[in-house]
Amino acid sequence: MGKLIRYLASMLPMPLAWRAPLYRLSGMHLGSQVTIDRNLHVTQAHRIRVGDRVTISAGVSLLGEVTAVHSRLEADHGIRKSADVVLEDDAYIGVKATILPGIRVGRMATVGANTVVISDVPPYGVVLGVPGRLMMIRAHSEDEPPYRKGASN
Repeated sequence: MGKLIRYLASMLPMPLAWRAPLYRLSGMHLGSQVTIDRNLHVTQAHRIRVGDRVTISAGVSLLGEVTAVHSRLEADHGIRKSADVVLEDDAYIGVKATILPGIRVGRMATVGANTVVISDVPPYGVVLGVPGRLMMIRAHSEDEPPYRKGASN
């Protein structure tokens, strides 16, 4: 049933606000105010953990598991990895990015469009390319208070 719900959430034209509750219903762990665009590809939904105020753009792949299925690679070399994918609070995942199993994207980090993330992204980091490379870490205060809706800056 979870796969059917994820398919409907991914493909049907609907307001962005309706997608996150459907993905939550399908078994994904989502924080509050998460925005998910169309065509999200997920493997092992129970392994995906998304923090608050995360934006996931169109065509993103969040892979909780990769495997070669019936290939001899699977049998002979164990080409299989299954691990949690964690997107911390306020992260932004660009169009058609791919995040592999076991990756943690830190708070306020950005993953650029078409990036393949093969290692953890630090908080405030910006990762671009194939394979994903850390391009910069945004300036921030170590004692920066957490985001509060409606707070003045």
